[in-house]
Amino acid sequence: MRFSEIYGHADLKQKLVAAARQGRIPHAQMFTGGEGNFSLAMALAYAQFLSCTQQTETDSCGECSSCRKYNAMIHPDLHFTFPFYGDKTTNSSDFMTEFRAAVTGNHLLGINDWIEAIGGEGKNLNININEVRGIFRKLSLRPYESEYKVLLMWLPEYLGKEGNTLLKLIEEPPDKTIFLLVTENLQAILPTIISRTQIVKIPVFSHAEIEQYLKESGLSTDTNLIKNIAMMSEGNLNKAVKLLSDVESPMFEIFRQWMLECHKGQMENILALTEKITDQGKDFFKLFLNYGLHIIRATLTADYKSSNSYLSDQEIEFVGKLKKYITVGNVEELYNAFNSGIFEIERYGNVKLIYINLSLKLKNNLKLSQQKVLN
Repeated sequence: MRFSEIYGHADLKQKLVAAARQGRIPHAQMFTGGEGNFSLAMALAYAQFLSCTQQTETDSCGECSSCRKYNAMIHPDLHFTFPFYGDKTTNSSDFMTEFRAAVTGNHLLGINDWIEAIGGEGKNLNININEVRGIFRKLSLRPYESEYKVLLMWLPEYLGKEGNTLLKLIEEPPDKTIFLLVTENLQAILPTIISRTQIVKIPVFSHAEIEQYLKESGLSTDTNLIKNIAMMSEGNLNKAVKLLSDVESPMFEIFRQWMLECHKGQMENILALTEKITDQGKDFFKLFLNYGLHIIRATLTADYKSSNSYLSDQEIEFVGKLKKYITVGNVEELYNAFNSGIFEIERYGNVKLIYINLSLKLKNNLKLSQQKVLN
């Protein structure tokens, strides 16, 4: 992995390279950021740069023996630890083939992708004590080829109390040993571990950055759909790419029609929309409900134009009408209803039943008078 292969984060890349070239290399660093911001890729690119024998001013060369081995994730001085499932004798080496394939196949790899890759649904993933003991064995060896040996731990939040065993090693590692920890949830890590590392914050992508990335990806030419997905991704580029890959239909017209029918309160028309909304699958419906949440949020800030600058002209006009029916009196219940629907979808609930139940809640919460306002 080279820095040039990672989208965005130019300032952070520059800082990491500059510090390394000046010999300011902390023995333990915590790369922290939410899912979908290239945290793992950034740590890999940094490790590869440190071991590259033909560094450029801004990146590893990608061609030397060290870089080729890093690209294949088989460098003898690069060690990985990550969450997995199994009994007390299991360790990360039992899943190393799957991990290499998952990382090389998706530089935005998240925990749900990893769970799916190893068939870990419904299983208890962790970094067990056997894995921790293996770290001691790996790091007790001298570097084989590079100046440094690197232990890259992905998702140390899965360590639990076993993390206490590593405290002394992280604080005083063997000579020429570097710890790179990559987390998506810093608050879930033992404070005693955090205090022994230098924090490297990976910035969250802006709506504009995600929109630009999606346009360049070639997954869709629908600019409105790309704009909506960028808005709903909450800075998670992995989520945005998946949504764009799974969904082809624009949200606005379908959502507007649904709100209109719920506003009118005519169940016959609401039920007539069932197939149109639910037959595109749970991924579309989950995106659809997330879109609804963003429109609801927009109604609360409709009087502040800069707050809704990410909306299209059509959406801004619609929000201006919808805000008359979404108020401080019902917004919390509507929020809870949409979030409950998303929660049920993630737990494999029946999409059509979720749609009907949510439609009834909307029907009861939206005012039934002045129907022409939404027309």
